[in-house]
Order: sequence, then structure tokens, then C-alpha cells
Amino acid sequence: MQTTTKTTARRIALLSALPLVGALALAGCAGDDDRDDTAAPAASAPSVTATDGSASGSTGSGRTGSGSDAAGNDALGAAAETAREAVGSGTVTSIEQEAGGTSWEVLVVTADGNEQEVHVAADGERTTAGPTEDTTDAEDVAENQRFVDAADLSVAQAASTLVETVPGTVTELGLDDHAGTVVWEGDVRDDAGTKHSIRIDAGSGEVVTNTVDTDD
Repeated sequence: MQTTTKTTARRIALLSALPLVGALALAGCAGDDDRDDTAAPAASAPSVTATDGSASGSTGSGRTGSGSDAAGNDALGAAAETAREAVGSGTVTSIEQEAGGTSWEVLVVTADGNEQEVHVAADGERTTAGPTEDTTDAEDVAENQRFVDAADLSVAQAASTLVETVPGTVTELGLDDHAGTVVWEGDVRDDAGTKHSIRIDAGSGEVVTNTVDTDD
């Protein structure tokens, strides 16, 4: 009788413990599920430096040739400043690539209205010839002074306006007269090699004409 009583008690204790064991098992499964459903943070795409020096993601893209455009336009600005320093003072009224883009020819108008011609290396950092004073008469002097007085935009500012109008490389830029207005007249070569001839008002910077040059 005593043995039967003990056996019965063990069965009751075992049955009482089963719900607790089941609950613990379910809790463990739930914990595993929670961990599985939590995704690890995705690795960020590496930053790639484009040809123009800008950083972009793996899906980013840069405009082809923008690096060479920037280098060419920086060289133009440097060449203009190098020529002006070689003369000592004055206003750059014309700059253009020469010899297949291996150098720059720059004209600087001094305070007396005369022109000084300076040749500068392609990178714009050093003179290769000049300054040499060009032959000018009274009419040339008067025209030079009128151009300088009307040009509120410097050659660098004019070049910047040109590439904002048509992205590319400025190959030629100079002060000229168009329909009675003093303009900066320049050529921009875009990435496809097409030349655009653009005139901007030398005082306001407003674009006056913008045409594709089909002579090439």
C-alpha cells in the first residue's frame, strides 16, 4: 500500500512538471525565432572616386571627360594670370589655345591702351615667349580702352559663364564688338568634340548668342 502511494505521488509530480517543461521549450523556440528574424545591418557600398575626383556610390556615374574639362579650364585661368603677371599689370582681353593645344596665346591691354602678347605653356604655369608689344595705332588704342571699360566680367568669369552654358573646355575667348555691344566671344568644345560658339554680354554676363560651329 505504501509503494502504491509513492508511485502515485511520482506520477502526479511528473504530470505537474510537464506544462513547465513545455513552456520553457516554447520560450526557447521563440527566442531562436527572434534572433533569426533580426537581419544583420547591410554593408554600405564602398565609395568610388570618379574621374572628376568626386566620390560616388557603386551605382553612381560621372560625366565622361569632366576631369579633363576642369583641368583645361583651370589651365586657361592660370595662363591668363601668368601672362598678366609677366606684363606687370593690365587686362587680359584675349586668350586662345595654339599649336594643337600645347600652349596659349594671350593678349594683355595695358593702361595706355597698347597690347602685349604673351605665350604661355599648356598648363598655364610659365611663359614661353614675350611679353611683346603689338603694333597699335590710335584707333586700336581707342577700341582697346572701350573694350576694357565695358568688360565688368574678367576673362576667368567669362570662361565660367561659358561652361555653365555649355559644359566643356574653353579653347578661345576674347573681347569683341557685336551689334554695338562689347561681348566676350568664345568657343567651347564639349565632350563629344562639338564646338559651340558663344557670346555673352561683357557687362552683364547675359548670353547673347549660342550656336554650334559646323565648320569643323
